[in-house]
Amino acid sequence: LLVGSIALAMARPALNGPATATGQAVRVAPSGGAATVFDQGEVDADVVTKSAAAAQAVGSPYAVGRSASIGMTRVMRNGSPVQIAPSGYRYPMIVTALPGDAVSGTMSPAVAAQLRSNTVVMGERTANLRGARAGDTVDLVAANGSVHTLTVAMVASDDVLGGTELAMNLDAASSLGITRDTFVTIWGIGNRNSFEAAVQAQGLYTRKDTRVSQSWDPASPDGTLSTARTKELLGEFAYLLNSSGSISIESGWVSANLPGGRELLNNQIQIRARCHNDVAGDLRAALADVAAVGLGGAIEVSNANTYGGCYNPRFSRTGGELGFVSRHTWGQALDTNTVSNCQGCVPQMHCDVVRIFRRHGFAWGGNFRRPDGMHFEWVGERRDQIAYPSKYCPNIGSNLTERETSGSSGGLFVEIPDEIADEHVAAP
Repeated sequence: LLVGSIALAMARPALNGPATATGQAVRVAPSGGAATVFDQGEVDADVVTKSAAAAQAVGSPYAVGRSASIGMTRVMRNGSPVQIAPSGYRYPMIVTALPGDAVSGTMSPAVAAQLRSNTVVMGERTANLRGARAGDTVDLVAANGSVHTLTVAMVASDDVLGGTELAMNLDAASSLGITRDTFVTIWGIGNRNSFEAAVQAQGLYTRKDTRVSQSWDPASPDGTLSTARTKELLGEFAYLLNSSGSISIESGWVSANLPGGRELLNNQIQIRARCHNDVAGDLRAALADVAAVGLGGAIEVSNANTYGGCYNPRFSRTGGELGFVSRHTWGQALDTNTVSNCQGCVPQMHCDVVRIFRRHGFAWGGNFRRPDGMHFEWVGERRDQIAYPSKYCPNIGSNLTERETSGSSGGLFVEIPDEIADEHVAAP
């Protein structure tokens, strides 16, 4: 060993100055696949136990994490405002909180290294929406109403963060009152077949209201947009949480993005709804095609005009000041046939109607964790050409394509779909 070491040392050139890079650095992605297991709301203790057993069966690490929506009142840079919400209002922000090893394993070691009890890592889309950058501070409204200032330690790709707007560690989350465990994440999965067998053995694939998302899953035609992408396409509003629990949306956003009231969307299928200006055109086209193929009777017009519609600002409170803002607040989704497609019931929507809406850029709620067959949510891209074994109303045709969801860009964290259990009430 000594002789070999001397020979190796003699073969090396002498170091007479600092090292210089000869090529661009490439970030090393976490290895293996990843999966996220979650319920509707707080994750069940039995789901945690079964997820842990599946992870241990294949020798993969796992961790319990938290997701929440929290209000942000301002972004500051060196004492100067970058973005400030109107007085009393806040911007809805989606937060994901994980222990450090899970952040390193599913997002990246670089993200994990930046997370402290007083820092966040912000997604790139979210940063671009407000002109934020590393070093800025954000003021977040905690569950008890107090305002906490945290530093943006890093701006990271949305692919790496899994679509969440703010990533933080569990200490930071706890200080904000984000204490509800909502999912289990598993990473370093080497053999997909073995993992799927382990999940199957635990009964997680067939458990009611439980979803297992894996980084190798093909894209679903009914997958919804992340909140950051929704804001990017339809605009970001600030909301006021009223004492009654209802919310009010800043008037400037409403006047810029919504018509003054309900509008007739189709002369034959006479739904009147107040929808986002960028969504209404696709809705009109979808209804026109439904009418053209003689399926107008499958749409319950009176029900849609009484209990459905698009714009309905509402808030699903999860604890104190924390809660999720419905996608109806953007005027992004249309509800119809609400009685025959009650939430949690087997959907009764005509599948040809579903596929027409997919063709015009809508995901359908019938395949959400909790089936929501009344719900068509705009995603702005054609969804009828995606091959996917949907439980209800799978796409059909010879030109279907498979699309990979994640993992190709390095990030392995599987985004938790923003499927919030809205209470469906008459829309204004």
